Amino acid sequence: GSIACWGRNLHGQAPPAGVDGDFVAIAAGEFHSLALQRDGNIACLGSNNDGQAPPDGIQGDFVAIAAGANHSLAIRRDGSIACWGANGQGQAPPDGIQGDFVAIAAGYGHS
Repeated sequence: GSIACWGRNLHGQAPPAGVDGDFVAIAAGEFHSLALQRDGNIACLGSNNDGQAPPDGIQGDFVAIAAGANHSLAIRRDGSIACWGANGQGQAPPDGIQGDFVAIAAGYGHS
């Protein structure tokens, strides 16, 4: 369904009018938000200073998402994890993480 947003929207991470679409999950970071579309692609909103929320979104076959302070994560259907955004503490390795994961979480500088 569509997304309702409220609160601080300084970087466009929570548009007061919400976001229309066919979404199945959402995640909120410090200044960005992610929305998992039913087709497995990810819509990104808000600040992209560290590459954490590309305006064109992330294409793929994803089943779960997590938003950290300045990084983002998503589980692919095969169980591996895609990472993008800030990686100063190793929280979002650009090559992702191989494995058979079923859940993810993202913190300030860790995942």
